Amino acid sequence: MFGYVNINENELKVKEFKCYRAYYCGVCQTLRKRLGTAGRLSLSFDMTFLAMLLDGLYDLESETVQKRCAPHMIRSHEAVIGEATAYAADMNILLVYGNLEDKWFDSRNVGAKAGALYLKRKRDRLAKVYPRQAEAVKNYVEKLHEVEKAGEENIETAAGLTGEMLAEIYAFREDEWSDTLRKLGFFIGKYVYLADAYEDYDKDKKSGSYNPFVINNTDLESTGMKILTMMAAEAARTLETLPIDKNLGILRNIVYSGMWSRINKKNEGAKKDG
Repeated sequence: MFGYVNINENELKVKEFKCYRAYYCGVCQTLRKRLGTAGRLSLSFDMTFLAMLLDGLYDLESETVQKRCAPHMIRSHEAVIGEATAYAADMNILLVYGNLEDKWFDSRNVGAKAGALYLKRKRDRLAKVYPRQAEAVKNYVEKLHEVEKAGEENIETAAGLTGEMLAEIYAFREDEWSDTLRKLGFFIGKYVYLADAYEDYDKDKKSGSYNPFVINNTDLESTGMKILTMMAAEAARTLETLPIDKNLGILRNIVYSGMWSRINKKNEGAKKDG
């Protein structure tokens, strides 16, 4: 489901892309430290956005270092290592574990179960450090499974569960900004769930997998796009209320443009096929 909260690289300045990649590499390096080489495979763009958001809002302690890794063996590259990238990496692990558990519940996917067992010890340690966030992911997986099993017709229900879960992930601290961060996470979470349903419409219709747009026979070009636009607009409005200067251009690129990349690609493909 995740992977939608990404940049539109074509619209970024060279220095902005370099900055984004430094945060991405920082989260990746931290995951590698937490989980070994396999940790890199679990990295999502969504948590890079969160790291940049929190660092921009709180100006957290960090350092930019030169790193080499498997994908970049010849030349070293910059990586931002600090509190924001560490938190994003930890949340990435919680989310990946929840996603694997969801796949096991849905289809008894043996590979997903094996992955969950591999991550369980790390997840349990993180649950002691971040009990609120870990509980939110756990509850989300359980409730989403119930909603999908019941074939819930209300488009808002499953999307709302994703929003509520991501709201707790975005709430880094309980402080003056926590409510706004929760609101931002809520609308981005709803957008992500519905964008995934939008993109998988044809596949889910053919396979019979749960998809609220399929159940409601939603017209994707009109109603589907209207709903997605509403969620993205609310996320953008909420972002603009936060007192952020650092990384703001990149954050705006993601929320206003990057989040639409996969949807636009699907629609362009549909037009060519049509």
